[in-house]
Amino acid sequence: MSNNYDIVTIGSATRDLIAFTNEGLLIKNPNDPLRQKLLAFEIGAKIYFNKIYSTNGGGAANAVVSFSKLGLKPALISRIGNDNYGQEIISSLKNRKIDTKFIQKDKKEKTAFSFILTFGKIGHTIFSYRGALNNLKLDKKQIKKIKTKWFYISPLTCPDWKKILNYLFTKKAKFSWNPGLNQIRVNIKKYLKKTDILILNDDEARELIYPLARKNKKLFDIKYLFREIHKFGVKNIAITCGAKGAYASDGKKIYYQKAPKVKLINSTGAGDAFASAFTASLFYKANNLKRALSWGIKNSSSVIRKIGAQNGLLNLKQIYD
Repeated sequence: MSNNYDIVTIGSATRDLIAFTNEGLLIKNPNDPLRQKLLAFEIGAKIYFNKIYSTNGGGAANAVVSFSKLGLKPALISRIGNDNYGQEIISSLKNRKIDTKFIQKDKKEKTAFSFILTFGKIGHTIFSYRGALNNLKLDKKQIKKIKTKWFYISPLTCPDWKKILNYLFTKKAKFSWNPGLNQIRVNIKKYLKKTDILILNDDEARELIYPLARKNKKLFDIKYLFREIHKFGVKNIAITCGAKGAYASDGKKIYYQKAPKVKLINSTGAGDAFASAFTASLFYKANNLKRALSWGIKNSSSVIRKIGAQNGLLNLKQIYD
């Protein structure tokens, strides 16, 4: 494959084990704006699962599959173990016409693994083993060789994430970024200035500005969140709000897209589905945030009706229908 790509994603590729249970206790925690709901289980108890599934996942891998289905020429930068799970991930990506030449193989650590506990219709909690992803590394020479119009950056957990971002943001390309908590909880202003699209859920948006507004009751005001985040220099921002839908802003106008009522099977990968379709829409038609929201909501609404983060992703024909 050629080194000229439409978009290159960077971040996690994992093997996911998705388990469903109706056992447990949902605890509301309204006094903590960052941890509003907690899921609890009795210590020493045996918890039974109703169903269990094994699939491929990971933020960057989910996004790259979505980009491919939406007609873009993508590649993935990630790191896997030299094991069966890693080989399954690469085989699956190649079958979807995704370039895997930038996927690193770790001889010591295993492929990343996520145990996704789904509690009834409430939602899920992810227990994650990062494994080989902790050793993800990129240097200037490697990044310089990559010719792409866009980079999509998913949450990075490796110790070298700052170095990777420093190198990435020197590239003459556009950037769509869905940062993880490792990034959100530190000073990332210099990266946000160069970010074309920033995608967060509402909790992450509050986390990003929380140090600046710990006692501010406006943390739940969407207009306030957009106004404060735009001050960092971000061009376009999308904030997802689960079943309530999603908002987007270009600093001049705020757009809203309601989420359709669909039968929720599993919400794993819904955020990646939204972010990738939102980004792909702007790749094809810049500045049309209204359409980007529609694509994002449509893609995520499809994913939550299937088991696994990649199984319900839409192609171009489906997303236009």
